[in-house]
Amino acid sequence: MFMNTGFFEPGKTKTERKFIQQAVKQSQRLDGRKSGESRDVQLTFGGEYGSVVVSLGDTKVMAQVTCDMGTPTTSRPNEGKLQLYVTLAGVSYLDSVQKTHDKRSLTLNSLLERTFRTSRCVDLESLCVASELHVWCIRVDVNVLNHDGNLYDASTVAVLAALMHFRRPDVTFTDGELRTYTEKERDMIPLLFLHYPVSVTYCIYTSNFQPFVDPTLLEENTADSTIILSFNSYQELCTLNAGGTVPTDVRTIMQCARSAANRCKAMVTFIRKALDQDEQQCLEGSKRNTGMLGLMEKSSQKLSFKTLMKGDQKQQQHKTEDMDLEVEAKPNPKLEADEEENADNVENVESDQPAQEEELPMDDSGWLPQEPEPTIDPTKQSPGKPKRKRNKGNKKKQ
Repeated sequence: MFMNTGFFEPGKTKTERKFIQQAVKQSQRLDGRKSGESRDVQLTFGGEYGSVVVSLGDTKVMAQVTCDMGTPTTSRPNEGKLQLYVTLAGVSYLDSVQKTHDKRSLTLNSLLERTFRTSRCVDLESLCVASELHVWCIRVDVNVLNHDGNLYDASTVAVLAALMHFRRPDVTFTDGELRTYTEKERDMIPLLFLHYPVSVTYCIYTSNFQPFVDPTLLEENTADSTIILSFNSYQELCTLNAGGTVPTDVRTIMQCARSAANRCKAMVTFIRKALDQDEQQCLEGSKRNTGMLGLMEKSSQKLSFKTLMKGDQKQQQHKTEDMDLEVEAKPNPKLEADEEENADNVENVESDQPAQEEELPMDDSGWLPQEPEPTIDPTKQSPGKPKRKRNKGNKKKQ
């Protein structure tokens, strides 16, 4: 029987599960965060275009984007290619069996392909050089350097930031000849995007059905179910993945969807600000991080989410408070005129109708389709007992 004597993944023992369940029951987390509070995200851009390291707490993911000229597929001759590859070689304590290690890399790869390839966030038609002959093939290599939970969110941020940071060389195709220009001859061209997807992960426990955002590795392994939502900057749902032993109701999913949509929108603005700041540093002539060691050094230039988005978060809080005050204080002149003219009728109608609750339900959302309630026709009668068919043989005998 094979036993892993080196490293054990946290959260697999009964004592750890019992301890986390008791802490979650009291709405407490080991790192002191609240249930809706996530860890700080830090971006570190490399010297080459398309190299990014994302740090989400102790979870670190590196993404590298490269391009090469290739031939298109017969089904889509006018579109380029986008390929994603995930490696978990640096994480030695993920499991004790190689099968589960490969399974986790495959699930992470499939989730990233659903988020970026299936949703068609990159304009693949802009990667076509000559129809049915030459197209750009974009390759994204995702390397997991350290795993401390919420690996999928860190990977999506790394892939999106690397694709937005990447630049491809300019190419011309004339008289059957393909010419590629260098960076000195012509400026590098960025990729074109149709939307910008980012994911948010939640964990749910039986002791407390309140969702916990951005779980650590210990919280992930002790959770009863997980919900992964991917939204773009337009707050459109891209992917939804839910699994576990505990079924999740609509109220919980809607609560997670609203907070995830706001979180993804803020993350996209953070990546854009980080790219602008990195470009300004390049124009000023400051030193850039070169190589993998330069990206992992403590002295490397890291761009934090909390520092760049501190002013925007305060403005959003003030705006929401002002909007709530305006809605409460703003009168409706049409309703006042109707009440003055038809006071008696309004009193009679109000006495007949039940009082409405002021609080809005948590599953109320305008951007989701609502199914019509089934109507029962009273004219239709319930079907009676089926009539027995007479045996033809008995008729002949009679």
